Amino acid sequence: MQRSIRHTLIVLISLTVLLPILVMFSGVFISIERGINRTVIERNELMAKSIALSIEQQIRDASTLLMHTTTYGGSIDSPDFKAFLESSLIKSGIFESLFIINEDGIVHYSIPYNEIFTGFDFSQQAIIQQVLKRSTTDPVYSAVFISTLTKNPTLMVAVHQPGKVFAGYVNLAWLSRLSDSLSNARLTYLSIVDRYGTTIANTNRAYVEEQYSIANTDLFLWAQKEKQGTKQHNFNSNDMLSSVRFVPGPDWYIFISEPTSSALKATRDVFIIGLLVTTIALIVAAIVGYVVGRDMLQSITALTEETRQVQAGVYRSITSRSPYIELNRLIDTFNAMSEEVRSREQQYEEANRQLQDALKQKDILLREVHHRVKNNMQIVSSLLALQSDELSCEEDKEYFEHSKLRIQSMAIVHEKIYQTDGVESLPLKAYIQDLVELLQSNNQNYFQYTVSGDELSITLNQAIPCALTVFEACTNAIKYGLNIEKKYLELSINIALREDNQVCIHIKDSGPGFPDGFNPAEINSLGFTLMKGLMEQLKGTISWYTNNGAVVELNFPLHSNNSFSGLDKS
Repeated sequence: MQRSIRHTLIVLISLTVLLPILVMFSGVFISIERGINRTVIERNELMAKSIALSIEQQIRDASTLLMHTTTYGGSIDSPDFKAFLESSLIKSGIFESLFIINEDGIVHYSIPYNEIFTGFDFSQQAIIQQVLKRSTTDPVYSAVFISTLTKNPTLMVAVHQPGKVFAGYVNLAWLSRLSDSLSNARLTYLSIVDRYGTTIANTNRAYVEEQYSIANTDLFLWAQKEKQGTKQHNFNSNDMLSSVRFVPGPDWYIFISEPTSSALKATRDVFIIGLLVTTIALIVAAIVGYVVGRDMLQSITALTEETRQVQAGVYRSITSRSPYIELNRLIDTFNAMSEEVRSREQQYEEANRQLQDALKQKDILLREVHHRVKNNMQIVSSLLALQSDELSCEEDKEYFEHSKLRIQSMAIVHEKIYQTDGVESLPLKAYIQDLVELLQSNNQNYFQYTVSGDELSITLNQAIPCALTVFEACTNAIKYGLNIEKKYLELSINIALREDNQVCIHIKDSGPGFPDGFNPAEINSLGFTLMKGLMEQLKGTISWYTNNGAVVELNFPLHSNNSFSGLDKS
């Protein structure tokens, strides 16, 4: 029972739609993954920013309190002023101690009072030297150090008031409490380091007490450059994700760190779920596609095989039928097409055979024409030879002899045409070789010759003018280039095809060369006049000069077999 392919196509289209859906789901998973990562990073960066702002405000408040408190107008030796400083700075818990230092850097008084520090010299400390150079009351911050009294991280803040310096030791014990309060089950760590990379607050108290330094780590070098942001790095063989924020003033760096495995756990879970769903969807799609498409593929395979047979020239009809109506229609259409192609191929073969026969007939006729033209020229040449025997004037006999050789030179053209494969061109080098041999066989004086150069073919319309021009040049060379005493002559002919498609025929003899001031127009030379006219017919040029013998150079453009418009056909 046949089934409509439309129902199958619905299923296949559904499967086809499944792929974009899977791609869309993959995109959603990727977006979720990036969103989770971005959320984790933004959370840590926001936390680092909040803590940094809080610490910055605490330090600024402590500095502001120190500046405003020390502007009290009373004498520094006044018990009321000292009590005021102690109650506002020390008992408030913000500062653990305060030193009043004169302009020479010597401790004048300490709060809480300790006789040991009276007269102590602070002049060599960098922070005291720096603040003494200032004319303003802006605070100067020292590097963080561990207090010998409290064993807690401590920061010295110094302000310069008229005639004295107030140096307060800020109690930073709250930093460690802040670090402890931020650590939780998600393994989020707070770490604070100063401008030199020394740890001043950390969940691990040992890092603070030992003043553990991260100055040489990639994380700290990156933090010094960027001031804020998030970086994935390795710390103590653990992959960590750390966000940093810079606190100006004391120049501290706030780090919020979390193990990468913990921070990206949600991302990993989403990836695993997405991969599992995608794999299941692909397996289901493959099974459904195989079951539904199996019957269709059998018919399409048979159709493909028969198409290959048609390509190989075997035409036959497909007899098998498909369970799908549309595929049967396609098979019927293919059978009709195969029969039409077979019929047309037979017609083309018959037409091609007739065309080949016609071309052979044309070739035979053209060869016969050239053969008869050559024979007719031989007859004319023989008549001239018979006529010259009746002449008594040697000059007239010479004219007849030259005319006979000219005719024979043209006859060679037609002889070469019907001897070669083509009937529209002939090999120029072989033709000139035969032409010089003709001159040698009809000349009483012996000469040697060479024909060299490129192998090229010229059209029949170019061959006759070229033949007569070369004939005249060689005849003049034999006539005037012969050494009278030695009866010896060397003739060299070179053929070259230049890049501009120009044919250059170089004819040189071993004779004395042209006389000084030689001009063919003045001596009314028939040979040169004929050569000049023939080269004009070839749309070429002729030149002559002396170079260890007479040299005649012919130049004309080479035409293709079907290009005759540039030549005079008269």
